[in-house]
Amino acid sequence: MRSFHDSRRGGAIVELALVAMAVFVMLFGMIDYGRALLARHAITSLSREAANLESRGTTLQDTILATLQSSGSLDLAANGFVILTAVTRDEDGVARIVRQESRGGQPVPSRIGTLGGASVTIPNGVPLPGQTLWVAEVSVAFTPITPIANLIGVRMPPTLYDVAFF
Repeated sequence: MRSFHDSRRGGAIVELALVAMAVFVMLFGMIDYGRALLARHAITSLSREAANLESRGTTLQDTILATLQSSGSLDLAANGFVILTAVTRDEDGVARIVRQESRGGQPVPSRIGTLGGASVTIPNGVPLPGQTLWVAEVSVAFTPITPIANLIGVRMPPTLYDVAFF
């Protein structure tokens, strides 16, 4: 004969299982989302600093080396890519890439354009004719460490990207 106390204990175990599952989903989601947010913040800072260094006359090669060395745990030399670009606008208003350097372990194409390419994608109105716009693009491969994204059907971006203009 079952007692009332036994059935309450069984109900408590079922409730614990449901609550524990929800807590684990939230915890794993916060871990991966937090890692992505931290990596995104880091590449935003790196791209801004790289564009700033470019604009102050540091060579593109030295700027790339400084950016790769500053990447810390992101390890852009193995897991990311840095693209530095110099864009000028001629008297006719046509923007052209005049210099471009890149380095890293996970090559990605520039979203700005390529040296010798026909089109350049930059904000309207910059640079003015005769001026140079310095662009730094930084990307890093991102892999979630928990299985939660696959379990709930959410796709995390495989590459995080940021661009800065000076």
